[in-house]
Amino acid sequence: MALVAAVPAAQSCGYHDPANLSQGMLNWAYPDSLHVRTAVWMAQRDGVLANGEASSGPDAQDPQALLRQMAQLRQTAANLGTLQKRIVSALDGRETPSFSVVLIGPMLWTRFHVVDGSLAMAVHADGPAVEDVILVTDAPVIASLAAGQLGPAEARRRGLLRAYGRPQDVERVEGAFDRIASLQAAGVSADEHPR
Repeated sequence: MALVAAVPAAQSCGYHDPANLSQGMLNWAYPDSLHVRTAVWMAQRDGVLANGEASSGPDAQDPQALLRQMAQLRQTAANLGTLQKRIVSALDGRETPSFSVVLIGPMLWTRFHVVDGSLAMAVHADGPAVEDVILVTDAPVIASLAAGQLGPAEARRRGLLRAYGRPQDVERVEGAFDRIASLQAAGVSADEHPR
């Protein structure tokens, strides 16, 4: 984790800058995390995930590409916000360890941490905190999770969502995600579930 934080390129987001070096450093810090890219490709090929545009850095010569990248960033932030609301609802007063989600395509870090008893979210974070659970995934997976089209357990089974950290903390974070699926299966939305 310190290695990822120490390398300036590791803090670049592919929605703004190329992220190839960052991905290599991520795989070194979190072994086998690059397997998520292959799992996403396979899930898209098999129709489990929607196909989307590549989320590499924008071409400075193409204003349309820049606009598409910014639209993708806004949509990804909205999808992460949807997950945050559902996690808060699923926690039902329980606390969860802080965790950071990194989207391996654009290398976008988002940090979730408890502040005054509520789960705060910081999109486009510089990286994880030292004790964070790290979730490695990609934007199409987040979109599918937010839409309720893919459950967290299935995402893990397919290698679309990999977790790193202390086992007990990973278990608690994964449990929070799994409770989202339980609420959705019961037909309870984040707005209906009591807090």
